[in-house]
Formats: sequence, C-alpha cells, structure tokens
Amino acid sequence: MTSHMTRRYPIVRHRELWPSLPWRALRRRPPVAGADQILVYRTGRDAYTAGLSDTTLAARASAVSVVDLSRDVGLVLAWSLAARDSALDFPVRVTYRCTVVDPVAVVRARGTEAVSDTRRFLARDGRPSALDRACAPGDERDLHEALTTLVTARLARGSVPGVRVLADVEVGPADLHATEA
Repeated sequence: MTSHMTRRYPIVRHRELWPSLPWRALRRRPPVAGADQILVYRTGRDAYTAGLSDTTLAARASAVSVVDLSRDVGLVLAWSLAARDSALDFPVRVTYRCTVVDPVAVVRARGTEAVSDTRRFLARDGRPSALDRACAPGDERDLHEALTTLVTARLARGSVPGVRVLADVEVGPADLHATEA
C-alpha cells in the first residue's frame, strides 16, 4: 500500500523536553507513537528507540521524535519534455517510494534539508531541462533510460539519511496534448 507524502515525513512530530525536575508536573508529556510510527529519544548527542515501557530512557531524554515507519510512502512528480523536431511532448512521471530503515539515523539528521523537508529535497531537481528535445517522437524507451539513469545517479549521490528511496520512471508516448502537472 502506498500512501502519499502529504504530511510531515519522515519525522511526524518532534518535541524538546524540559529538563527533569523534581516537580513532574512541569515536564511536558512526550508524544505517543501511532500505528506504523516509533518514538526516538535523544539524550545529548545520542539517539535511541525504546518501547513505551522504558521509562528511565524517557525520563533522561532531552527530546523525542515520532518517526513514520510506513512502507513505500510516495511522492509523485510529473511534467512534460518536448520531443526533438516536433511540437509534441512526452508526458513524464517519476514516483519516489520511501521507507524508513533506520529511525535513529533519521533523527540524527533532523536538521538537514533531506529530513526536514523530504518532499522538497526529492523534488528539487525536478524537470531535467537537458533532456528537452533530446528524443524524437517514438523514442520513449531512450528517454526512459536517460531519465532512469539521471534519477538513479541523483539518488546514489545523496539521499535521505535512514530512508530507502526507490524511484520508478514512466514516459508516455509523445502527444500534442501532454501538459505539465
């Protein structure tokens, strides 16, 4: 099942915790993890996952994050690329499927753009203008291979820490009515 990245991802909520005081009433209660989520506690520079029964870790924590563990959370990018020597356009769709594989690494990288705004990070390269007018109508396979190579190389250069990101590229036949989505 693929859900879409319409909410905060992969960190759903983050809360800095008040220092432990003898007056427990002053300490804010940490968030609770829902289905397909996990709590990751920070104690200084270290981060740990723990079950709800580990109250000593929660009591020492300086911060807690709720990390989404849903499988194949999707982000879809769509646009069109102009065909060579033609007024036709190829409709292109790239679907990123994200799954958290290391929630501790996600929390450690919380301040990076890749984690704090995963949607924008994956969409930042967007439409590859270098492939505009690169293929003639009927060369969908060549355009598909070129786009797959670009997307795969980008994911190899830098991805979201602690998150496995897979990409599927679809290229439709050149059409006069292809529009950017």
